Amino acid sequence: MSAKNSVDSVRKEMITEMPLYLPSKQEQAKIGVLLSLLDERISTQNKVIDKLQSLIRGINQRVFMNSGNNYKLGEICEIRSGYSGSQLLSKKGLKVSRIETISGHKVNMERVGYVAPFESSENYRLRVGDILFSNINSVEYIGNTAFIDKDYDLYHGMNLLRLTPNHMVVIPFYLYLLLNTNRMLNRFKAVCNKAVSQASINQTELGKTVVQIPPIKTQEQICELYQALYTKLETESHTKSLFQNQKQYLLRQMFI
Repeated sequence: MSAKNSVDSVRKEMITEMPLYLPSKQEQAKIGVLLSLLDERISTQNKVIDKLQSLIRGINQRVFMNSGNNYKLGEICEIRSGYSGSQLLSKKGLKVSRIETISGHKVNMERVGYVAPFESSENYRLRVGDILFSNINSVEYIGNTAFIDKDYDLYHGMNLLRLTPNHMVVIPFYLYLLLNTNRMLNRFKAVCNKAVSQASINQTELGKTVVQIPPIKTQEQICELYQALYTKLETESHTKSLFQNQKQYLLRQMFI
């Protein structure tokens, strides 16, 4: 490389004189066929995933129609705000949720904050069955949720509400599914307070949201259906990742 005006550049001679090591045409053809097969398999996985997602959307429109008893969210959930203490710059202390922790309607443990241990921390510990609700965000993401499906050793932080459903009335996973329907998401976007850079829904307004809850037995059947669909979707997505990783591995090995 040569430097001119503090900008690095590569001379033409350096490129033309750079040695290239090419396998035989027969070997190149085999490599091309292998990569094409992997691309076709990845494309097939994309189609399978798209069809599953389309199926889930279609089922949403039928399963969560107007049926069941009307409740206000505040009647069937405890709705709480998170811990508002200052977050640490280092990755030490207690892990706390923040807006970015909700990613694709799931908990993303790569995007959490950290706070120093505090006296009432156990009151903020997220437990299986809790639902995180994005109540301060851009309008597009208002109402996004994440379901606490296992113990993440995570505490409830700022700018997200925590919904703890009453198990006697509603199965937590069912409520999570219901809140993710287009009908509910559109409602949250319609009633939120819109500012220049963000929107918000306060606890009182969220608590007034009316939802229709069917009998527990019906909820159980719906949850079983969706758990099977989501398990299948996760399996197919994992398979796609394996093929993508295999392709990248082969490319790295071929062009060392």
